[in-house]
Amino acid sequence: MDVTSTQGNWNELSADELLVLRRCFVRYAAQPMKEEEPMQLTQGALSGVETKLALHGLRSRGWLEAVTKSWGERILYIPVDQLPALYDMLLEQTPMNGIHTDHPITVYEAMTGLESELLHVLSRIAIQGVPLTAKGTIHKRSLQKLNELTPFRPEDLEGLGLHYAHAELYPVQTVVMIDLLLSLGLLVKETVSFRIQEAELATWIRLSAGQMRKHIFDTLMERYGKAEAPMQHFRYMLCAVSQYGGTDGWISIQYLLQWMLQVGLIPQNSLSRDDSTNSAFIDIVPTIANLKGLEDETVSDFNFNGSFMEDIMGWLKALTAFGMGDWGQTTSGEICFRWNVSVTDLLRPYNDEDTHQEQGAFYVQPDFEILVPPDVAYDVRWRLECCCERVTGDRMVVYRITRESITEAIELGMEAKEIPALLDKYSRTGVPEHVRLAVEQWAGNVGRTAFATVTLLRCGTQEDADMVARHPALEGLLERLGDKDFMIPVHSADKIRKALAAIGLSPRLEPKSADEPAHHYPLLTETENLDAGRSLFSQEGRAGLVYTGRTLHFYEQEHTLPDPSDYFPERSTVPSSWTKEWRSYHTSTSRQLMEQAIRWQAAVGLRISGKEVKWIPESVVSGDPWSVTGWYASGMDEETPSRATLQPSDWSDMRLLVPFT
Repeated sequence: MDVTSTQGNWNELSADELLVLRRCFVRYAAQPMKEEEPMQLTQGALSGVETKLALHGLRSRGWLEAVTKSWGERILYIPVDQLPALYDMLLEQTPMNGIHTDHPITVYEAMTGLESELLHVLSRIAIQGVPLTAKGTIHKRSLQKLNELTPFRPEDLEGLGLHYAHAELYPVQTVVMIDLLLSLGLLVKETVSFRIQEAELATWIRLSAGQMRKHIFDTLMERYGKAEAPMQHFRYMLCAVSQYGGTDGWISIQYLLQWMLQVGLIPQNSLSRDDSTNSAFIDIVPTIANLKGLEDETVSDFNFNGSFMEDIMGWLKALTAFGMGDWGQTTSGEICFRWNVSVTDLLRPYNDEDTHQEQGAFYVQPDFEILVPPDVAYDVRWRLECCCERVTGDRMVVYRITRESITEAIELGMEAKEIPALLDKYSRTGVPEHVRLAVEQWAGNVGRTAFATVTLLRCGTQEDADMVARHPALEGLLERLGDKDFMIPVHSADKIRKALAAIGLSPRLEPKSADEPAHHYPLLTETENLDAGRSLFSQEGRAGLVYTGRTLHFYEQEHTLPDPSDYFPERSTVPSSWTKEWRSYHTSTSRQLMEQAIRWQAAVGLRISGKEVKWIPESVVSGDPWSVTGWYASGMDEETPSRATLQPSDWSDMRLLVPFT
């Protein structure tokens, strides 16, 4: 059976499917789990076969996916793009109130303009390159230049606890910058250097700033956030509660953690030792708990241990460094956070219909500076990066056009006439006349002379040189420089070689030149009608510098589901009365029914003192009389199943509980 992603809403799931999904979600978030682990999570609440059927339904609807390792082991996981709906489910079932907090007295504001900063880094890489040593590390001088370009500060990223090779050489802020460009597909590492991927860059600079930010946010969430389920829960819950921040938008981190602890998203061992024996948390199970009485607690009643809070603070500082929000402290020392982006938009699925590019214009100043507001398209900015010097980078980016920047742009492949045309087309208030004249003069002075790459042909004797000069096939291809030397264009070398071989003057092979080819700045013309598709920048598993610990992309995606009838082997040999009727059986027959339930991992209905109960048998113990161990189960997520041992005399009637009854 093929998997068909017909997800729908979570409240359309059956009770069993919802229970399995909820427990897997609370325990693992979107982290991988072995196939048998959902069985352990629902042990005593559902029978094994009920859990299998629920997993089957969840996979068929796209709430769970599976990969298969090479040796056949199946790994299950909740897709990341399903997480927002599940956090909304938590908030709907257990509403959150009072998460907003007082305005902090100390505020650490988000960096602005990360998208333009990355564009500037790419433009410098396009011009300067990033060469690698024989050991595969970045050259020291190039690394120093990258360190100067990075928009991040080390203290804002050290709390992420990232792991990467050559940590003794590479500062964390530079690693994150290069890793981000690699994971977005804008850079690729080759044998001798990092190289810009022009096709991907062409699509990238056609995106709006908001679309760029979405791809950056996706990378930040799942590449630099720790993979452990509690931290993944925190990252997404911080997004989900953005609507509860009050008028100022400030979210109390302590209250959020307190709420997460009580619903089971954070394990009890996250509490400091003084609070770990608090009776309020002893019976926490990975379910949707009742938050009755939560508002009676104060944030000071919940103290989380140091390492956990260090991870939390590391994440908040990283969000601030990436320009997503501000963090601060209140007068009481409470940590709080405020989003400055529409995080719900960043998390929703990418829609090609949302593709729209900014249409703004810049301002050319009399002092040769160019003021670039946030609404200027990034393909326009890319060409400004080529022909101008950047003065400052923020929401308003400032460039300056100079003689040197004009010269460099033309040497990198920009047509002289394109520079004034670019200024004319996108300047909102026009180009001051003296600026126009200067730009035209600077551009016109470049290229009036040029170096040309040619090859020298040297003959052994003057007689040989005379023969070459007279050969009709070589007429117009050679320029004689003296008695025995000729200058020839590089592009004609092969044709000349063949002609010389035909008259018995085949030239000796010389080592190829080690000189690098002429360098050109990419994408200097308009980039129209390019597909700004999501998949280009959201491919899991791109090679970067950071070790993420995520391995699902290495395994084969499983697109088929088992046949549910396979869960009930030899079904035809089981008496139909066992599944259809409540009956009293001889002790030997009732034992056979229990053993059949164990083989199928099914539940048994028992009538005990006139009350029907659901019993999940685990094992039959021989004896006189025989007995069976298992659980009383209600199937309700809020109740903890109780384990017991029963004998045949403890019940009157029984029935095998299976879905084909």
